[in-house]
This record gives sequence, structure tokens and C-alpha cells, in this order.
Amino acid sequence: MASSKRTTRPLIHVLLGIALVASAIVLEFTPAGNASAAVGDDQWIVYLDRDNNVWASRTDGTDEQQLTTSGGFGNVSMTPDGTRVLATGPHDGGTGVFLMSPDPAFDTRSIAHGRTPVWSPDNSKFAFAQDNNVHIFDRDGGYIRSAEAPANLLEWSPDGRNLGYARTVIDPYGSGCAVRQLGWINTDSGAVEIAGPIIGEFTWNGDGSALLHVSSADGNLRAHSIEDGSSEVISQSRISPCNAPFFSTADGERIVAGRWSGEGSANLIVIDQRTREEQVYENVPVSYPATRLPSAYITGDASGRYVNLARSFPTDIHRLDLETGEIAPIITNDWRRVIDFSQDGGYFSLLDIPTGEALRMSIYDMHGESRMISNVGWLNWQPSPLNTSAHTAWHRTWQREDRPVMAGESRTWLWGPEFFDARIEEYDQTPGGFRAVRYFDKSRMEITNPAGDRGSEWYVTNGLLVMELVTGEMQVGDDRFVQRGPAEIPVAGDEDDPDGPTYATLQTLLDEPATDPGAEITATLNRAGEVGDGGPGDVFAGEYVEATDHTVADVFWDYLNSSGMIWDGQQMTDGRLFQPTFFATGFPITEAYWTEVRVGGETRDVLLQCFERRCLTYTPDNPEGWRVEMGNVGRHYHAWRY
Repeated sequence: MASSKRTTRPLIHVLLGIALVASAIVLEFTPAGNASAAVGDDQWIVYLDRDNNVWASRTDGTDEQQLTTSGGFGNVSMTPDGTRVLATGPHDGGTGVFLMSPDPAFDTRSIAHGRTPVWSPDNSKFAFAQDNNVHIFDRDGGYIRSAEAPANLLEWSPDGRNLGYARTVIDPYGSGCAVRQLGWINTDSGAVEIAGPIIGEFTWNGDGSALLHVSSADGNLRAHSIEDGSSEVISQSRISPCNAPFFSTADGERIVAGRWSGEGSANLIVIDQRTREEQVYENVPVSYPATRLPSAYITGDASGRYVNLARSFPTDIHRLDLETGEIAPIITNDWRRVIDFSQDGGYFSLLDIPTGEALRMSIYDMHGESRMISNVGWLNWQPSPLNTSAHTAWHRTWQREDRPVMAGESRTWLWGPEFFDARIEEYDQTPGGFRAVRYFDKSRMEITNPAGDRGSEWYVTNGLLVMELVTGEMQVGDDRFVQRGPAEIPVAGDEDDPDGPTYATLQTLLDEPATDPGAEITATLNRAGEVGDGGPGDVFAGEYVEATDHTVADVFWDYLNSSGMIWDGQQMTDGRLFQPTFFATGFPITEAYWTEVRVGGETRDVLLQCFERRCLTYTPDNPEGWRVEMGNVGRHYHAWRY
């Protein structure tokens, strides 16, 4: 059994203050819009020393701790929030599952005999195989339930509701490319279902509704629905499910599979999960001197846009942009072995085995910064909360109001046609201190509690971005703010408009008295924050909101209570656009003012009113359905913050 004793050693993490040798290493690729840009050195890493003891530290080398002292550990994995670690190790003459944590208050716990422990995506529970059973425990080692399912492969569905498993049926030549029985476990009830025989490994589709696998009957890539049991052919292209990585991208949009013969370069097959369109990249720079590629040699990043490609020896690392098809070098002609990439795609590690010396692990970020750890032979990062589960929840939220607009419904976007950035941002109350966010033109989607009720309309929220832009206080916790200064960005109209009000303009108007309901709105506002009279009018004060002591203009109140075509998850139907009323906008923080702004270089009269989360504009001479619009708060906030 592992000792719970913890030791701290002097930091052996040496920041490499030497210039990289240009002829040996190229570090020139910085992916635009990649999630790694916001992921700092506070990420946790876990690693094994030469005695196979488990250690943890931050990526920058701080908070280093030894979690075990008896040796012999492996299969180490960390929760996405960085607070719990699973590993297998010596247990009563066999192999057992151990639970530990970088938190010194949490003692290492021996759970039971078992193998292949895996964390659920929301940090709340883990599962492992033991003989002919799969056991499920909570994050603190409390027993939940068991299911009779002999397994040697386990993988949680992206929504954490089901657990895919496979067991070897036959592998007569010991090739490792076994025929396996595929099935899944409902983790709420413990019910076990069988899908059928497969070859090699399996994975889940983006929303967790189907298991993806290569059929042992026809060799085709198939999706087995866990909802109705149907099996659909996704591709007849031959892939290598036994000796090349095979996965869904983090955004749930694509399947990535390799075709690898064990010699030379590989072909990469990328399949759109919705349209079933295939893109084949031939002779990509991937190779390894064995019949099976290590899992780190083809990996995706947390945005779902990039695939990392590695080959040895000498070692080259490239990154494939799935949007453009461009393959760019990260390092070339190196002598070290690729160990792994962080799940967000921002870091990778290389192992140096110098003759007669201790092992050396080098950690790089995508900007070329590096550091070294000595006497370490394996390393991995805490998983990213920017995962398939988050992307799926965001897409579901987007679809309700904006899928009909994409299909031709004549009204303003609520979010925008597509997101332009997905990343991780610091937030104190999120498990692990980082939350996943996705930026659209009109706002930012957030997941602050990944273990919350996914069926709730509040599982995905949009931030109080306007409040931050107006006050200049960037919120990084429920009660913690970083002062940055109000945004000198036009609230509406052209970005280079020199005269229209900015967010900074509104700072002095937050405490202006509410307009009496029913009164005609003729107040005007200029960039200097001067309030006048003489606006076009024909708009009236509508609903008074006591919470913020402001009155919503009637054109905006009618919009917030309007109905139209929405997507209910299955089909287009008529329904309320905003449920609850202030879900998207938050409460009003200013009164409504007429102002002159430039739109496409032309000066126009626009009614403007800002809320906690959004700013609304009313342009009388716009076409029906587009007179009330959401401002580009998401774009403005992103520019202000980054």
C-alpha cells in the first residue's frame, strides 16, 4: 500500500536560460485563437520519477509534491479541476487503484484491486475494472455502484452519463489487435448493454449518443446508437484502430483516425461527424520505430481545430490546421523522444536519455519557452475543462435561438453565426480555478460548474461583460475583480466611429434616475457623456426594473418578450425567444438614449440601452426583424481583455 507521507524537495526545475540551437530546433508556430493562449503556468502536471513514484507540481515548477513513496505506480490521471489523482500501484500482491491529491489535507487512499481507472469529464466520479466487474466511486473514494461487465478498456461518454467498455474476446496471435466485445454502462442505474464485436479500440461521438468503432464483421467505421441500438456506417475507408490513435475532436465536430502500416508515414482520415464528409491527408509527418504508434503521436487540442503530429527519430513535431489544411512545424530535427501533449494543446514534453546520466524531461509551450525536470520518465497535464462536454453544451445552447437564423429566419443573431475563440479563463469559484468559455460576436458562453445540471438553462451562462466593459473591472471570481479601466470602444456602429458613445461613456450614467413608464424617450447622448434632448422619439419607456432602478424602452421590452421560431432539440417550433426574460441580457444598467453613430460610414439615429450582459440597439429604418439588434459585446470584450 502507498504511503500517505509527502515530501518536498528543492526545486530541480531549471528554467533553460540558453538559446535554442537554431539548426536543431524550430519553434515558430503560434496558432491563432488557440485555447492555450489563456492557459498559464498554474496548470497542474503529474509525473513519475525513476522509482515510479507519483509527483505533482504546477507547470512552472511551483507547489511541487511527492504523492507516493513506495514506488511501482503507473496509469496516472488527474481530474480536469486538478484536485484529485488516480493511479494504479502495488496492492496486496497484485495491482490496485489509488486515489490521491495535490492538496496536503487529502491523504492517499487505497481503493481496491483493479485496473484502468478513468475519471468522468465533470470531476465527480471515477470507474475502474476488477475481474468481471466495473466499479464506480465518487471523487473522494466513496462507493456508488458496480456493474457486471468484464472490461479491459473504459471510456466515459462526454456527458458523463454512460461508460463505454470493451473486453478482449480473441487475440490468437498476441498482436494486440484483438477482437473485443463492446458495450456500455448506464452509470445512474448500473444497467449494462451490449453493442457487439469490434476490432481494436473505440471512442464516443461528440454528444455521447453513439459509440464509434471498427466492426469486426465488415471492417467499416460505424456509430452504434445507445438510444435505439442502430448501427450506422460512417466510413468505409480502412483505418487502423489497433496501431494508430482514433478519437473525436474536443469540439465534437470531427473523427480523427490514422491509417498506419508500421512503416514510413501515415495517412490521416478526418470525418465530419454531421455531414460524414471525409478529408484524407496522405503521408502526414508521423512515424515511430514500432508497429504501434504511441497515443501522443496523433493528438487533438482543446479547440478541436488542430491536430498535433509527431515522428521519431530524429524527432519532428508539426501541427495540422483542420480549417485550412496547413501543416506547420513546431520543432524539427530534435534528438529527444516525444512523451505527451497537454490536452489544451498549449504544452508538450520531450524526454532526453543522456548516457550515464539521469533522465531529463523538457516541457515546452507553443511560444518556445521551456523548462526541465530531472529524474522523470513520464509526465502529463491536468485535463482541460475545455472538452467535448463543454463544446456540446455550448452548441446546444446556440442552436435554440440561432439555428433558425442560420436557416433563414429574419431576425438578429442572439450569439452570432459561429464562435471565434474558445479558451480557459481564471475564475475562483470554478473547480480548479479555470473555467471553459466560448466567444461569439454578441457575448461569451461560460461553464462555471461542470458538474451541474446539464438540463438547466443556467448550465451555460453568459457573463456580465457589459458591466466589466463599463466599469473597467474584470471579474475573476464572485467577489474578486482586476481593475483594467473602462473600454474606449464604440458600443454600436463602426469600430472606427470617432463620435459615437463608448463603454467608458456610460460609466457616469449608471445612477441616472429611471424614466417614468409611458414617457416618450427623446433623451440624447454623445461620446462625452452629455445628455440632451431632441431625439426622434416615437419610442416610450416600458417596464420598470426595481433590481437596478432603470426602465426598459418599450421596443426592447417587446423584443425581450417576443416569440419566434426556435430549435427545441428535435425540430423547429414556435416559442419564446428569451426564457427567462433577462436570461441573455441581464437587468438594465442604463436608461435608453438616442445617439448618432456611424454604420457602414453613414451617420444614423440609433436608440441605445445597455444591460448587464448585452447592449441593445433600435434603428427605426432597419428592415422588420432587424430593427432591434444585439451589439457585438463579445467582440468588444475580447478586444478589451486580450
